[in-house]
Amino acid sequence: MEKKELINTIHHEIDENFSEHLSRCRDFLRQKSISATGEGIRETAQIVRDFIQEIGGKAQLEGDEDFPIVFGKIHTGSPKTLIIYGMYDVQPAEEQKWTSPPFEAEIRDLPNLGSCIIARGAVNSKGALVGLFNALRSIIKFDQIPINLIFTIEGEEEIGSPHLEPFICAHRDELKGIGAVDFDFYEESTRKVSLHLGLKGIVYLDLTCRGGKKGGPTESLHSSVSAWISSPVWRMVHALATLVDDSERIAIEGFYDNVAPLSETDVDLLKKLEATFDEKAFLREMKALSFKYKLKGVELLRKGLYDPIINIDGIHAGYYGKGTKTILPRSATAKLDIRFGPNMEPEEVIEKFKKHLHQKGYDDIDIIVRDNYTWSKTDFNEEIVQKFIATYQEFGRNPEIWPMATWAAPYFVFSRILRIPVVSGGLGHGGRQHNPDEYMTVEGLRDFEKFVVTFLYKLSE
Repeated sequence: MEKKELINTIHHEIDENFSEHLSRCRDFLRQKSISATGEGIRETAQIVRDFIQEIGGKAQLEGDEDFPIVFGKIHTGSPKTLIIYGMYDVQPAEEQKWTSPPFEAEIRDLPNLGSCIIARGAVNSKGALVGLFNALRSIIKFDQIPINLIFTIEGEEEIGSPHLEPFICAHRDELKGIGAVDFDFYEESTRKVSLHLGLKGIVYLDLTCRGGKKGGPTESLHSSVSAWISSPVWRMVHALATLVDDSERIAIEGFYDNVAPLSETDVDLLKKLEATFDEKAFLREMKALSFKYKLKGVELLRKGLYDPIINIDGIHAGYYGKGTKTILPRSATAKLDIRFGPNMEPEEVIEKFKKHLHQKGYDDIDIIVRDNYTWSKTDFNEEIVQKFIATYQEFGRNPEIWPMATWAAPYFVFSRILRIPVVSGGLGHGGRQHNPDEYMTVEGLRDFEKFVVTFLYKLSE
């Protein structure tokens, strides 16, 4: 059977058995795997291990005993090996506005989207993970998998992947291949698809300002005493205000010293991206009315994709209940994330941040680094990138190529430790990650599985 005919046969098999594939997906989404609490994590890791063994692979649980990394291999004798990264953990689902239970995986018709599965992890990223194994099951009904596979599926992505880097370093000699891929739903509701070649790094910080030697009460008091006693809340607010100027440009001395200049390839990609980047549609998607910069086109893209940013995730102090309660709080806390691209590093970011607060007289503010990892970058001309683009084109899609993305993921373990290219993407649509009524489209799952099949055969050529 010729390869094109074989691929069509496998696609037909996906169609014929799609109700079973959909049922398997819903079952997997019903299994809780909340890394913030640990609930269901080990049980889900065992399910993923079984997925690999069911298609003829060898798999074991490694890393931390309570948050295992599923490490699996399928050797088919191909001269090429692909490393597959994935995550089986999800965010908590404690929001009050779910219209169906977050772990029931109910199917609902959503406006302009059709049938969708509503569940925590539907789009981020358990729906795609089970879709991958559905696709591999379909292949082995007619053929052996066309390329050797190594699986590194973790259960801590949502809490900063603390055990992934040590695992990768410990298995460096086994993790050799032509590249790594993170299969995921990358299709927008408009059917536009994209491919990102780089990710920013991230540092997540907890700040606490308490009353004490630098002023402020050592226990909460009536607000009337603020006539004599300073407020840790005001001190925290003033400290935060020193970090950026009115346009939110970072005001920390020397912070931009190591920001990498754009390569010629990246500039060319931004120029091409400008032609398809719909600024109004982007704002609608982001539920915003305007950009914070008065820029257009390439300059707007460059600013957003390459400049580091400091974001305040939350501030807490004092009384938040109903009615009034006049108090002078004894402490204030804030959570921040700092995102940065090449060639900055987490250690540099943390050092400059701490030095800034010390120089500004806020050395009494406690700083805890919750998690951090560095940036990733893959060259546009790599074989795996070109095959990914060609696969999109097989389905009649010309992807937008983004040289960087604003979000973070631990792809650096592949691009910077193993020194292999890494790509992420696939057909299929979902939305509302980390929010109530997270969803994936039913038809998107079908398209995603066919994309995976086509890509693996194309990569094997």
